[in-house]
Amino acid sequence: MGHKLVINTARSKQFNQDYFDQLRPDYAILNGGALILDQNERTVYKAQLDVPATQAFIGDLLQISDNFTVQSESGPYSHLGKYTGQNSLPFDFAAQRFPYPSLKIVAAIENDLAAFALANKHGLTCVSYFGGLFKRFNHPDATKAQGNRKLMELLGGTLSDVIAFGDDLGDLEMLQQAGLGVLMKNARPELHSLCAHISDYTNDQDGVARFLSRHFGLK
Repeated sequence: MGHKLVINTARSKQFNQDYFDQLRPDYAILNGGALILDQNERTVYKAQLDVPATQAFIGDLLQISDNFTVQSESGPYSHLGKYTGQNSLPFDFAAQRFPYPSLKIVAAIENDLAAFALANKHGLTCVSYFGGLFKRFNHPDATKAQGNRKLMELLGGTLSDVIAFGDDLGDLEMLQQAGLGVLMKNARPELHSLCAHISDYTNDQDGVARFLSRHFGLK
């Protein structure tokens, strides 16, 4: 029908490789909007911290956290291997200078004021998630909503052309700005009153496919 399929996720390319291989999406917005790849997995947009900015941020981060992960195009790296998810590689950030630009940094920080002060010092956005302990730090242009907006600019479209699906706090802005934003049934309860469209099905019940089949009158 001429529509384009896009994966828009906070996770890395390495974590999503199986979905690339199975779905062959037209585009993928990764690392929470920091990286956009085309169908051939070529980079068409990046909003990242360069190497000096990454190293400066990590130096300050080490003063308040020893449990963090840095995502780069070469993959996610976990300080001392404390986080083992998403195919993360262990890296001793205290002993070695990190040699790559960063797309996204996630850190366990109990003190919210310290986390937001760190973000402000380095000109980054900071979002609390996973119960509040973990903080996500990004380039200010790296959000899921901004990823959709940038992709529409590249394609000559607008956000009104977008149908977006999500289930968590990081999806809210994207859902509210899309032409049609659909919250999945299994989403966090506090989001239900903030979204105009809620799926009758969860992710595990093929909610996206069911919604699209009904929306486009597919059989």
